[in-house]
Amino acid sequence: MDLREKMLAMLDSTRIEEDCCEISGNLLIVVSFARMNNSNVYIVAENDLHTYVRLFKSYGLNVHKVVCSLPKEFQKVDDVEIISPQALLTDKTPRKVFLLFALDINISGSSNFFATQINNIPAEEIPNLPFVVNEHDARRWNLDSIPKFDSNRIFYYQSHKEDLMNLFDSLADYRSKLALYYYVESYIANTVYKGEQISTLWRYFFGGKYERLYKHLDGECWINCGANTGDTLFQYLCFNFKPKKIYAFEADKGIYDVMINNLRLLPPEKRNLIETFNEKLGATTDFEKILAGNKLTLLNADIEGAELPMLQSMKDIIQSDRPVMAICVYHLKEDLLTVPQFLQSICQDYVYYLRKYTAWYGSLKKNEEVIFYAVPIERSILHAPPLHFNPNS
Repeated sequence: MDLREKMLAMLDSTRIEEDCCEISGNLLIVVSFARMNNSNVYIVAENDLHTYVRLFKSYGLNVHKVVCSLPKEFQKVDDVEIISPQALLTDKTPRKVFLLFALDINISGSSNFFATQINNIPAEEIPNLPFVVNEHDARRWNLDSIPKFDSNRIFYYQSHKEDLMNLFDSLADYRSKLALYYYVESYIANTVYKGEQISTLWRYFFGGKYERLYKHLDGECWINCGANTGDTLFQYLCFNFKPKKIYAFEADKGIYDVMINNLRLLPPEKRNLIETFNEKLGATTDFEKILAGNKLTLLNADIEGAELPMLQSMKDIIQSDRPVMAICVYHLKEDLLTVPQFLQSICQDYVYYLRKYTAWYGSLKKNEEVIFYAVPIERSILHAPPLHFNPNS
């Protein structure tokens, strides 16, 4: 099976990695009880719905209903119906077993359906309640210590299979296609990202250790969206590139102040190349005024899900100046599709790559720092040998 076929099969899968967590203690008692009695299992949760349903099914449980008070984009999790907490009051299903992973679900507008008050729920409100795993027990279960997986994201990817495959086909190399496969799999199968992770040192400027995705120019005009504390600026300058101008945007005032202090460490000839902005980028940002007649040649963005609106506000500049773009596409579930789709709709003769860089150390699933590169054909370097820099030059 080639990678494209594997991608299609994965998108159709309802499998999750069964070794993503440990079932033990009270949870194991309830799972075993439910299996012995062929119980109808009700999962009470607000997040991770697909993960819970698929996991407990994999242990042979009859997952009958999902109880959720928050609105979702879908009415079923795979083949399991989602119902409201109030619907339990008229539910006559026998042999119920409840697995609770919700923080706050109200029944009849009075009782909170979670750990500290579960024993206070009147018996007539929730009949046949032989066993409950509550939020306190869930904290002992490894899945609860994993960053929340938005079931809307799983549903989104599986219901946009054609769009994902179009993205897959548009990517310029096999490494990009592998990165896409393993990134999407980390959600569909609730597993740790298993693909290549490139050191963050190379992010935005190289595909790997000096792997060239595009030609670097002398006299680059670079807009750095999400400059943080200046780490990317220092990273760029240590490669001994020779930019004409760098525009560094950071919206958070505290982080911006740290960046300003850090930039004082640079020699004046480098510091004077950088113009800083403490503002949130959006539709009203006047990039024409900021560039002041300079041609934009390089653009990167890591702005917590605001990447697409920023790109839309720069449409005319992107079309006229044809910059290289390195854009984060992992913050929102839609970003993986909408950012590439937008750029591909406005950019003619571009080459596209996807690269996955090392995630923040606290990300247990390791599926962050996914960068989409859009490279104009005139600056593209396909299968070029890596560069070798002399840091003292």
